[in-house]
Amino acid sequence: MKAIILMLFCIYILSAKELNYEEFKEKLYNNSQDIVMQEALTKSIMAEGNAMNAWDSPYAEITPSLVRNRATKKFDVEAQVLFMITPRMPWVTSVIKESYDIKTTKNLKITQLQKNILEIGAKRSYLEYLIFKEQLKIYQNKEELSKNLYEIAQKRFSASRISKAELLRFQSDYSIALAELKAQNALVESRLRSLQVLLGDDSFSDIIDLDFYYLPSIDFESRMKNSLYNEILSLDAADYEKSAKVIGRSQMDALEFGAGYTFGQNSIDFKVTIPFPVTPKSNYQQKALLELQSASLRQNEISKQKIKQNIDSYNAQIKEQQEIINISKQNEQNAFALFEIMQKGYDAGSISVFEYLNTKNAYLSSQIKTTQEKLNYINLLSLLEETIGESIK
Repeated sequence: MKAIILMLFCIYILSAKELNYEEFKEKLYNNSQDIVMQEALTKSIMAEGNAMNAWDSPYAEITPSLVRNRATKKFDVEAQVLFMITPRMPWVTSVIKESYDIKTTKNLKITQLQKNILEIGAKRSYLEYLIFKEQLKIYQNKEELSKNLYEIAQKRFSASRISKAELLRFQSDYSIALAELKAQNALVESRLRSLQVLLGDDSFSDIIDLDFYYLPSIDFESRMKNSLYNEILSLDAADYEKSAKVIGRSQMDALEFGAGYTFGQNSIDFKVTIPFPVTPKSNYQQKALLELQSASLRQNEISKQKIKQNIDSYNAQIKEQQEIINISKQNEQNAFALFEIMQKGYDAGSISVFEYLNTKNAYLSSQIKTTQEKLNYINLLSLLEETIGESIK
């Protein structure tokens, strides 16, 4: 049986896949339906821009008629055939190109922002997975210690050195530790499976160059100026402005030219169609877009203010949370020192089983408390990154 377990463990180790952080991100993007659609949308916008600037297909305009011949008093067939073209005017094509260049750039920025948000969420999930594994080791130690104490208690009870009540306390303590271990193990396996689904890789196991870390010193002012949120809103405003220009210049873009021949009259004919934009329709269309442009500029101002406020708030909370983690680690050391004292006292018979088990569990709880504070730190870091719109590593 042991040989089979060992063989299965070796197979798992060999099949498990470790990635570096860049490989992790690449798999993440490739397996995202939203990113796939966004990248396709960028290509679609570029193709649409080329289509908008292309000439419409030429066409033939045929006008047949029956004309009464006075000499023969019969009807003669005549037909005017014109070949028409609708060229795209250069004053329109230039602004259409500028408009679609802005649309393409904006969508590229949106795609990058979506990638960044996806990366932040996946990184948070992985860092939480590492903390869950750290907690698992604590629960494993707790289960092992509780089991050893219970086995010792059984021997002492058999030798009539402790009471039945004391034995039951050790037994209960071991049962609780075992249940906590099983629950934590299920949590670790569930999170790993979630990461594998996120990456589309069932063999994923670890990121070799990513571990729990504290926020490095960064230039938040520069990050705010180059925020993708603000860049996208600025491009929104530029897009509305260019779209209004396209409408304005397109009023004289419906020029048509044609030339042909009238059979029966032996005449060469020409035709020019000139639009007269005398209605206020296009003015209202332009006004609608310029109102949206004004709103986008105002949104940008509000966004910059909120980003700054949120960055200041989260940065302060992160610094405070780091201090809490350090205090929690100190509490761990104090709890361990007290546990050692209580263990000696219990062995000497001067400490009750209740006090001993309470001190032991307090020490293990202090370790769990530190990991919980790390989870809080990871959450705050992710909120800060989402506010900026990019990962900080």
